[in-house]
Amino acid sequence: MKIWNGYSSEHSMNLVLIGKFKREQDAEKVEKDIDKLSAQSLKDDCESIPFASPEDQKFSDEMLSLLWSLNLHTLGPSELGQLVSDHRLDRANNRITVTTDEADVSAFLKLFIEAGAKVEVFSAHDYPLDSNDDS
Repeated sequence: MKIWNGYSSEHSMNLVLIGKFKREQDAEKVEKDIDKLSAQSLKDDCESIPFASPEDQKFSDEMLSLLWSLNLHTLGPSELGQLVSDHRLDRANNRITVTTDEADVSAFLKLFIEAGAKVEVFSAHDYPLDSNDDS
């Protein structure tokens, strides 16, 4: 039996994260990197890392190898669970949109910014998505 200790609320963030990249191939690479990192994060059970004791919050050897091969050096072990949390990622040309009810999106922010994207983050509660809004 597992007993979960933690704090949560029933309020969803309804966050939208938009990364606009200079080139379409940059957005495509980030999408592929997220897929690779998500797959390894799932294998490593990274969702449980934030709840582990500090000495157990570390990368697996496979994750370290993947991060090295992707030339990514800003992600922390506790952020990797964000990539397997409930979210939706859509790519259209040079733009990636992530929608989630989670509050923690730093992994996506870091991946977007490292790839040179201009990033916008907002709550769709306050600013409903409008498909005609390209600002």
